[in-house]
Amino acid sequence: MRKGILKGFEGSWGSGLGYLLIQDAETQVVERVPCDNGPTVRALNSAFGNAIGEGHTVNQSGFVGQEVFWDYDDMGLTMAGFCPVEEASEELIDAYEGQE
Repeated sequence: MRKGILKGFEGSWGSGLGYLLIQDAETQVVERVPCDNGPTVRALNSAFGNAIGEGHTVNQSGFVGQEVFWDYDDMGLTMAGFCPVEEASEELIDAYEGQE
């Protein structure tokens, strides 16, 4: 599990693949995390609001700067999901802090 600050989103409407730009909380490096384009944008909108723009566009001002916990899928290829830090359960925080 990782923690970081959302810095942006890259992707195209028809490709199905997008990249969530996340600045890692420990290294401060901005990573391009592969993700499912549509579901990720809908999740960003659900979590933070105002992420969906007109004409299949992404309103990045709706989520840039937000801090999240996130992780890769079981194969380590794409993002499995994210949770806003402000909404994280104690169990999630303990799991993050208990990692080696």
